[in-house]
Amino acid sequence: MESGFNPGLSLAFGSALAYTCYSAGVRALIGELTIWGLLFLRGCLGVLVIGYLARLFSRPLWGPQTGLLLAVGASAFGSSICMATSLSTIPLYQALMLIYLYPVFTLLLAAPINGEPVRRGAFGLVGLAFLGGLALVWPDEDIGLNFSIGHLIGVLGSFLYSVSQVLIRRLGPSNSGLEPMFHYSLFALIFSIPLATIFQADLGLSHLSGLGAGLLLATLGTTAQLAGYAALRWLPAFKVGIIGYLELALGSLISWLVFSDPMSLRALTGGLLLLLVVIRLRSPAGKVG
Repeated sequence: MESGFNPGLSLAFGSALAYTCYSAGVRALIGELTIWGLLFLRGCLGVLVIGYLARLFSRPLWGPQTGLLLAVGASAFGSSICMATSLSTIPLYQALMLIYLYPVFTLLLAAPINGEPVRRGAFGLVGLAFLGGLALVWPDEDIGLNFSIGHLIGVLGSFLYSVSQVLIRRLGPSNSGLEPMFHYSLFALIFSIPLATIFQADLGLSHLSGLGAGLLLATLGTTAQLAGYAALRWLPAFKVGIIGYLELALGSLISWLVFSDPMSLRALTGGLLLLLVVIRLRSPAGKVG
């Protein structure tokens, strides 16, 4: 990777930081709204804000690549549904690690879909990042693994997310992040309420406190997702994914500082391992993709 300023790295780090704040906000305000209400607000906010920005910067949201962008939006929104279902049916730490399998899937899909070569060492870095994340989120108590449909749904969500990431890479230099974000938001806006009705779920937006919490979290989530999508213009999807693991390290730090959660030696070791992987990724000598 080239030395000096890299906009892709900056956007990926910004995305990880925004996702950390988003996750902390979801934890603090989860009683005020539901995941369906949050998805609906993210859809509304994304369509309105991204539509305005696209008009402001003369970025067409429809054109020859509309089919590709619709595929991105559909796979990304499908991933959101799977992840929300997984989070509600299996332990949090297991759902998180299933979600963070997506850098592995992006490596497997990059060559057949985009023809991107994967250099030696890429799988090693992703593997080390996964181990670091596992050390961060695995609970201290001895908990066994009882596989269920929730785990399969989590894997499907991770796979769909990787599909959306790899497809965004096909946009190449034309990707500003606005186009894929708009199409994801479009799916969230159109399908969140019908799906909530099917699952007989409350949106949690019937009172002002829930609406205000939802708008705050929707803003953080939209910002994080937009930055991550824009980073894919400069970085392969697996590198954006590795940097995304920092969300787990920063989340553990916030949990310790804000929510008084315990910080174990294992979690510190996992955070250090993630930091070393990201440093290796940033180093010119660490060019692996």
